[in-house]
Amino acid sequence: MAVLAIVVLLLSLKDLGFFKKAPPTHVATHPLWSQMFIPGQQTTLVLADSNLVVWQGMMKRDVPLEEYLSGNYRTTIPATATPLQKEAVQIAQGRYTSMIDVEMIQYFSQISQLEKSKLDARYTRDLRPNDLKQGNIILSGASEANPWVLLFEHDMNFVFSYDRLHDKSAVINRTPIGNEPREWDSIHTENQHHVYGVVAYLPNLSGNGNVLILEGTTIAGTESALDFVSDDSQLLPFLKQLRRADGSLPHFEVVLGTDNMSGSAVKNSILAWRIKK
Repeated sequence: MAVLAIVVLLLSLKDLGFFKKAPPTHVATHPLWSQMFIPGQQTTLVLADSNLVVWQGMMKRDVPLEEYLSGNYRTTIPATATPLQKEAVQIAQGRYTSMIDVEMIQYFSQISQLEKSKLDARYTRDLRPNDLKQGNIILSGASEANPWVLLFEHDMNFVFSYDRLHDKSAVINRTPIGNEPREWDSIHTENQHHVYGVVAYLPNLSGNGNVLILEGTTIAGTESALDFVSDDSQLLPFLKQLRRADGSLPHFEVVLGTDNMSGSAVKNSILAWRIKK
């Protein structure tokens, strides 16, 4: 029902001219989309859990994947909980996602049609580990909003961390190269602050498909990741640098930097990237 409601909202907003992104243009044998959207096969888009983000912010702690799967955090009220934290438990039981995810449904639906593929939108809470072992998957949001990202972070160089006491998030650079910093910080309390996005193209858990992760230090950071992959004037020159001699595309990660203005991302820039061996 949650996905149905999103689709109804999507169609209504489209009729009102809400979406700012231009429809994708077809590029013959697109280096990324030809791998993520296979003719006749299904690609699954996993939508972020906005209620989880609110709960973690109010409770000032992270929810590991095991606890997310059990759902205990949505039903158990600690004895020491404040009235506000008790309210957080009620909020956690809802099933909401962000407008960026609505834009993802709109954009990737068009891509799947161009590639003669199929798109299945799933809410994060409805996924199970075996779903990440088959086919191609798109994960929306960092682990704070989409805990399934945690299953891939052991093999990633750019990962997210959260300092809830100081309302700060960061992209950690596990192995800096040259003059790269060890982390990129984003302080949420600033009216106009730097935000960061990460695009990671990785194998799925069984190695028989691909996973595309679009995540950010904030919603605006995730928006910057979506902006990057939906803008061929940025994406194609970057992918051209990565392609092997035989023309194939390796798995990769890229960090993007942008500014948050009124909750939206402005023009982003590539800060660092890695090719996965």
